Amino acid sequence: MSSNPAGPDFSPPGFVGCYRHPERSTGISCQRCHRPICGECMQPASVGFQCPRCVGRGQSTVRQPRTRFGAAMRTGGGAATKAVMVALSVIYVLDLVSGGLATNLLAMSNPAVAGGQFWRLLTSAFTSGGLLGLLTNLLVLWLAGRAIEAELGGWRFGVLYLVAGLGGATLFFTLGPPFGAALGASSAVIGLLAANAVGKLKGGEDIRPDVGLFVLLLLYALLVGYQSFGWLTMLGGIVVGALVGAVLAYAPRRNRSTVQVVGLLGVLVLCLLAVLARLTLV
Repeated sequence: MSSNPAGPDFSPPGFVGCYRHPERSTGISCQRCHRPICGECMQPASVGFQCPRCVGRGQSTVRQPRTRFGAAMRTGGGAATKAVMVALSVIYVLDLVSGGLATNLLAMSNPAVAGGQFWRLLTSAFTSGGLLGLLTNLLVLWLAGRAIEAELGGWRFGVLYLVAGLGGATLFFTLGPPFGAALGASSAVIGLLAANAVGKLKGGEDIRPDVGLFVLLLLYALLVGYQSFGWLTMLGGIVVGALVGAVLAYAPRRNRSTVQVVGLLGVLVLCLLAVLARLTLV
């Protein structure tokens, strides 16, 4: 004698239960998989209704829109830009309370780098000097940085900022005076603008105003700081920023992130090789 542990079936004749809620009767089926679905599970589709599982699968196959640099299009954000602004501000405040100790430890210094303090090649990108220099960098980052980050994405923005600052420090170390020192935040900021100009060029936009801005900034730096050779850091930021922008903007869609990472490492290696070449002559 057999037993039925589930109990007797009291379902009325013709009862069809939802595949997620078997106790609910339904006469609707998913247009894709044809499984029965109740009112709670029905998701409107272009034709009829679909079940939650098919809707999820369909959304996973939709390609997310990308910017010209390969970043996912998002609204808001700007976290990386704000982080850089906070870092610049913190260094300035530390200088105020320590008598300039922070900048003395982080700014670009050719004799210090020649003596082995290689961190300055990167940390100089966070030194702005006086209040006017800080406010100028913060203003450019606030007005243009967030838009550039929206195009680049957070990690590309952060890497570009650091590498552009490295480019400025590298050119200053290789061509600047042996006992020279320089601040690097401006070179990193202008490197962002140079990379953005390359992205605009790829998009067919007119970049003549950008080129004009770079020329004016370089001429101003030459007139104001010719003897200190600070214009070299700005020129290095423009050149390396544009090079990184080309790597990011013109990377093929297939394996784009991998190509971009390899290209960024290549730019980094070029800067380090230039530094090593200069060290051999010191």
